[in-house]
Amino acid sequence: MRKPFNPEKELLNYCQHICHVHKQTVRQNKKTGTWYWDYPAMAAICHDRECYVKRASYSHYPQKKEFHRVLEKKLLTLGEIGKRSTRPGKRNNIIGNCAEQHAANIFMKQCDEDNLSNLYFSKAMRPRTKQIIDYCDNCKDIFPNL
Repeated sequence: MRKPFNPEKELLNYCQHICHVHKQTVRQNKKTGTWYWDYPAMAAICHDRECYVKRASYSHYPQKKEFHRVLEKKLLTLGEIGKRSTRPGKRNNIIGNCAEQHAANIFMKQCDEDNLSNLYFSKAMRPRTKQIIDYCDNCKDIFPNL
């Protein structure tokens, strides 16, 4: 029988994985002198209520055609995907850029989930420093459980 996982421990493991991949990429690039990948700003885990199913991702610029239809519809209520939200009094991050939005997108597509209320999240963590960062206003407006 499967045991539930701890989202915060999984997030730390994921951030350690990102750091390991970064080191390997930098090491390889020194040999070839090619492409360089820097640390992402944030990482997050999206999971079900019982903590049996999870998907992880990190913040990066969105591709407009990549979002699950339900998530895309909600993102568009904030403004154009790939542009900063212009809502007054809010921290206006780029719509579709956040780690939570990418993790939710992967979860919804792979787990056939159509309800944003069924998505739960770990804390948001900066992979390089392991610092916990508050969720942005865009994510708070998109996901009911934040």
